Amino acid sequence: MISLSCKQKQEEKKETYNAIHFSEGSFQEILDLGAKENKLIFIDCYTSWCAPCKWMEKYVFVKEEVHSFYNENFINYKIDMEKGEGPELAKRYQVSSYPTYLFIDGKGKLIHLAKSKMEAEAFINEGKKALNPQNAYGNLVKKYETGTMSVEELTNYAIQLNKFRDPKANEVLTEIMEKIDDQFLKSPAGWKLIQSFANNDEDTLFLFMNNNKSYFTTNYGADEVNVIYRKALQRKMYSYSRNNERVLFFEGLDSLKNLNASPRDLSIMHCQFYLVNLDEEEFIKTSDFYVNDLIKGDEETIAFIARSVLLYHKENKTLLSQASKLIKNAYALNPDSYGIVSTYAQILGRTGEKEEAIAAGEKAVAMADTISSKVKKRAIQNLEEIKGLN
Repeated sequence: MISLSCKQKQEEKKETYNAIHFSEGSFQEILDLGAKENKLIFIDCYTSWCAPCKWMEKYVFVKEEVHSFYNENFINYKIDMEKGEGPELAKRYQVSSYPTYLFIDGKGKLIHLAKSKMEAEAFINEGKKALNPQNAYGNLVKKYETGTMSVEELTNYAIQLNKFRDPKANEVLTEIMEKIDDQFLKSPAGWKLIQSFANNDEDTLFLFMNNNKSYFTTNYGADEVNVIYRKALQRKMYSYSRNNERVLFFEGLDSLKNLNASPRDLSIMHCQFYLVNLDEEEFIKTSDFYVNDLIKGDEETIAFIARSVLLYHKENKTLLSQASKLIKNAYALNPDSYGIVSTYAQILGRTGEKEEAIAAGEKAVAMADTISSKVKKRAIQNLEEIKGLN
């Protein structure tokens, strides 16, 4: 029997809502409701300590296009996977990371699965996949086991696996590559395969795209093609940076600019080159340039660069002085970001501003209460470390 609260929730959602409306009741009651209304069930699998889960709830579930789509097409349900029926459901559906999104039918059969935080458009697309049997992950898994998949279905399956960082993705990709020809790779399905798997400039898929650049640019757009070039180039540039290959690194940096890389990516890679290779003067000059120009007002990127000093040279007074200037800039722009407050506290603790550092460290601990127990534990550790600094 379906609980009254569960029925009421479903009736209310048709009238007023400003977020995804989650039904209440036991798991079995939700299954019964899904079967009765002939709708798939969307389950938000979360934990109390999961920061990306909280981010989705705060910034994505509340968007009109998101809640309108999910409230119209699904019975929505959420469950803490560490409480009540959560652990048993986690075992049943092999949920091990959060957030995980399950799409099941009224019999409890897994139709589709998605993971991680994502923007609204991507989240809606996952719901659309669940509604389309050809793209639904659960159906793809079952069909793959039968060995009767078409190349298009294998492609969809491989892309899903790659998104989940499942090692099986490369196995399925190898199977696909044995079955396809150039004509398929130029098709929309082939292009999706290239977008998913062309990670460096030695990949077969990357080389095919590069050899047919004009075709892909004409049919899929220069911006989309540039994304793949940027991804491959950035991977090489991290190697150039580690090996202090300056000529190759700066040639790559110029290429990234021509490929319309974001100011964030450019500034982080450029500044980190001088941190990795310990060039104090150039790091100071370069970080000042970006902060006063391309990333001016971008507190998160400024804080990231400041935080990088702690990662590479937390005992270097010259670099810490510059990091202090950077993080003070970011903190002035946004004193309510946990990441910025935490970094502000850690850097000031190492530049001798201990009283201000402790106050910021205590603020970070208080802010961590609203994020997760893991984050709070780390914030407390940071605070104790700051107090112990001379």
